[in-house]
Amino acid sequence: MNIDWLKILAVGSGGFIGASGRYFLSLLAQSQFPESKFPYGTVLVNLLGCLAIGFLAGLFELKSWANPEFRLFIFVGILGGFTTFSTFSHETFLLWGNGKLLLSFLNLGLQVVLGLFFVWLGYQLIRFF
Repeated sequence: MNIDWLKILAVGSGGFIGASGRYFLSLLAQSQFPESKFPYGTVLVNLLGCLAIGFLAGLFELKSWANPEFRLFIFVGILGGFTTFSTFSHETFLLWGNGKLLLSFLNLGLQVVLGLFFVWLGYQLIRFF
C-alpha cells in the first residue's frame, strides 16, 4: 500500500476545521433556544453542510476547479468533519439524478432506518457490559 501523506494531511486538517466549526455553530444555535430539547444545532450544521456540498460539488464539476488534494480537504476533511449528512445527501442526490431511483431509496432506507436501528442496538448492547 502506498501512503500519500499529503492527502492524509489534507483530510486531517480539513477535518479539524470542520469538526471545530460544527461544535461552534451547534453551540451558537442551541444557545438561541436554551430551554428547548430540539437539536437546532445539529439541524443547522446538517442543512448548511448540504447546501455547501451541493454548491461546491456543482462548482467543482461545472468549472473543473481544484486539484484532488484540495477536493479531499474540502469534501472529506471540512465537510466530513462538519457533517457526514451532507455527503450522504449528495450521494443520494447523485443516485437519483443518474436515474438510479431504487438505489437512492435503498441508500435512504439503509442509512436512515438502519442508522436509527443501530443507535437503538448500541444502547441495548451497553446493558450487557
